[in-house]
Amino acid sequence: MSDIRVKKAFTLIELIIVIVIVSATYFLVFSTNSFNTQTNNKKISLENLKNSLLNTYEFSQKLEFLCIDDSFDCYAKVDGLVSEEKIVSAFFSQKPEIYEYEAIQTLKEFDEIRINDVDYDVVFKFSINNDFKTNEFILDTQEDKVYIFNSIYDKPSIYDSLSDAFEIFNKNIVEVKDAF
Repeated sequence: MSDIRVKKAFTLIELIIVIVIVSATYFLVFSTNSFNTQTNNKKISLENLKNSLLNTYEFSQKLEFLCIDDSFDCYAKVDGLVSEEKIVSAFFSQKPEIYEYEAIQTLKEFDEIRINDVDYDVVFKFSINNDFKTNEFILDTQEDKVYIFNSIYDKPSIYDSLSDAFEIFNKNIVEVKDAF
């Protein structure tokens, strides 16, 4: 009798199946991350800013959404550390005006922010503290909408003009004073 040696090897079909499985796994892992980033960029708006940030980031002290003057690109600052990766590109079409949340029209000023070793002027800052309260301000987009951000509400109140926003603000002050 002759010795017949049988070599064990993968068949072509088995190799193709392994390649397909590895490729599908690679595609799912990397395409899901880029898809989520693009989806988050499209979802973030002034109307849902607080909820979008809370659903995306975890923090222990403070979460900030900062937009820079140069291009109106926005970044996250989580517990004092600025992410050097953009969250949203060109969040505003022109420089917004931000006013203190008070009866007098006082423009807010923000500190500079350092991103990739370059200092930028901040034109918009939305903050959430560890009690999930936000900073309060009035935002004039310089287009057709004015937003009042109040720490009580998850969504801002929207008005057609700055004068309408301040009129409602002053009316609310009178109502609160009358209540006491």
